Amino acid sequence: MQQRGGMVKDLRNNLHLLYDFYIVVKANSFSDAAKNNYVSQSNLSRNIKKLEEIMNLKLLNTSNKGFELTNDGLMLYNKLDIMFSNVNSEEMSDITLTIGTTRNIADILLSKYILKFKEKFPNVKLKIIIDNAESLDIFLSKHKIDILIDYLPHINYNNSSDLKTEKIASFETSFACSINFINTEKIKTLKDLQDYKLIIPGFSRRKQFLNDLLQSQNIDLNPIMQLPDSKLMADLVKDTDYIGYFIKEEIRYYGLKEIKLKEKMPVNHIGIIYYKSYINNIAKEFIKIVKDGE
Repeated sequence: MQQRGGMVKDLRNNLHLLYDFYIVVKANSFSDAAKNNYVSQSNLSRNIKKLEEIMNLKLLNTSNKGFELTNDGLMLYNKLDIMFSNVNSEEMSDITLTIGTTRNIADILLSKYILKFKEKFPNVKLKIIIDNAESLDIFLSKHKIDILIDYLPHINYNNSSDLKTEKIASFETSFACSINFINTEKIKTLKDLQDYKLIIPGFSRRKQFLNDLLQSQNIDLNPIMQLPDSKLMADLVKDTDYIGYFIKEEIRYYGLKEIKLKEKMPVNHIGIIYYKSYINNIAKEFIKIVKDGE
């Protein structure tokens, strides 16, 4: 088996085949491995068969009850267990995970996932690309980013059936003002806001959802400013009589005062988006961290 053991190194260009074999054996189940790693059972089965063909070895004996490892399969699994358990070795230092998102989502959501991921995989490099939704979708379709985190429903400009979308968070929205603002008692409805100086997000999905609500009620708020960044908007609102539009977590974070209206304000849903056939193993680990942290 000494010569066969060298195949693990030779298969580094097909690392996903080894990893799929490893996660199935570790879970002792095709279905559990598929569920835990966001892949299909058929894809796992196909990749293990391909691995057996490349190695010219029988690794699993399958039956209706499940599977059993062959001697060769057990020896390979033991080698892989050492290799993947040491996934944060120096060998990982040249791996980069590229994540795309918008400015507001990065500010309110991304940091906690990055911290958890870097704690588990300190040697994996992270690259964060901040842009608008349309550009990010193009980057994803051209595989310039591995994962997209964006508002839902996702605008799939490329209309691909290979695209996977999963909701990971929901945020309520509201208008807010400085804690020193004295006229909040007079503001009861969206129409009441027409008499005040408003700041709203610039071109964004959050603005789009607000516009949908306003159009349904035939209301034009005519804001005096549209800004791309919630922090900048909060800084202006804090020291003036301006009113801004935020998610409620931002209102608390920036020390603002919520303006409660009779209308039900939009809820912003955020999802993680990726191409199923191109997702790599380290990206799967990030997705798992995100979903476990919901």
